[in-house]
Amino acid sequence: MTDFAEKLRRRFKVAEEPPPLGGRMPPSEAAEFLRRRLLRRMAPPERVALPDGGELHNEHGGCFVRRLRYALDTRHGAHALRAAHALDDRARATLAALARDAAFESFDVRRALFLDTETTGLSGGAGTVVFLCGVAWFEDDALVLEQVFLRAFAEEPAALAHVAAHVAARPTLVTFVGKSFDRHRLGARMALHRIESNILRTPHLDLYHLARRVWRHRLADTRLRTVEAAILGVDRPDDLPGAEAPAAWLRWIDDGCGPIDRVFEHNRLDVLSLVALLAALAAEAR
Repeated sequence: MTDFAEKLRRRFKVAEEPPPLGGRMPPSEAAEFLRRRLLRRMAPPERVALPDGGELHNEHGGCFVRRLRYALDTRHGAHALRAAHALDDRARATLAALARDAAFESFDVRRALFLDTETTGLSGGAGTVVFLCGVAWFEDDALVLEQVFLRAFAEEPAALAHVAAHVAARPTLVTFVGKSFDRHRLGARMALHRIESNILRTPHLDLYHLARRVWRHRLADTRLRTVEAAILGVDRPDDLPGAEAPAAWLRWIDDGCGPIDRVFEHNRLDVLSLVALLAALAAEAR
């Protein structure tokens, strides 16, 4: 029995453990002890549950939506959300100058949609799926944040139609690198599923370009993480890198064990950082 246990240990490369009270195990218990260890090692990982949310249904089917609501006094890093909600004429003029678009002199943040996506890749094209889209808007005395998520590929039309309705209701997009990436990924998938949307034509305030014009000489680069740490005072010690989000979602789709909870958190923080960044840029105008 002891020889058999030793063969199992070597075959599966399981380090030998001392019994609880020290010394060697009796031969009659060695194989059973090792069997239990191997079973624990071979057990499937624990499935990861989605955050609290609900089912959304429209004419295209169903998908998962998580909705959060933040009071305007909520702080994200060094800035309260209220600061982005209370833009004055001088701040709007500066935003327009930084965006090099005079139309933003009349920018109404109450009609703006903050948007950030998580996709299956960065290469672009119609084959890149948007599996999580975070959108936020000011409503009364709060910021509402929704995360629209695909639990399966078949839910994509319903999710895209819901996002398209948000874009139609609040016709100014606020993103970070969204002009060159997010809107095109959404637009391509909407066109593929024949969902009507003006997402490629709606006014678009891409904060990446504004941040670069304001801080490029002060910072090593103007990636969102760099701006968050240096300007917004946002720290993400346990953040899942965006590059790992596609693999996390595909694994969750396959066996329910990918760290999808961390993908939701990454996206949530990205959207809140858009709001805080708008406030920081407005503060530069004062």
